[in-house]
Amino acid sequence: MSTESNHQSHGHHSTSAAAPATDIVDEHGHGHSVAAWAGVAVCLVGFLILSLAIVFPSLTWGIIGGVVILASLVVAGGLAKAGYGVKGPDGKPVGLGRPKR
Repeated sequence: MSTESNHQSHGHHSTSAAAPATDIVDEHGHGHSVAAWAGVAVCLVGFLILSLAIVFPSLTWGIIGGVVILASLVVAGGLAKAGYGVKGPDGKPVGLGRPKR
């Protein structure tokens, strides 16, 4: 049995039609924004502090780490409302107006 007939018997077929050239970031946003990156950065610092508080037992640093993690939500939300999120200040997605490469 040839490999070609083996592929056909399993229901695999090749298509010659190319997928449309859409930019997946424009289609879904994916959260690539200053607000998202800043929120993640602050949250990582909070987790670092919290992790160190676990390794070197300290309730004070554990609370500080938790507060920094919660502050990351405030940072990301505030920057998003200021227009640095996936949607601009007018509420429209930022990526849709970008020129295609």
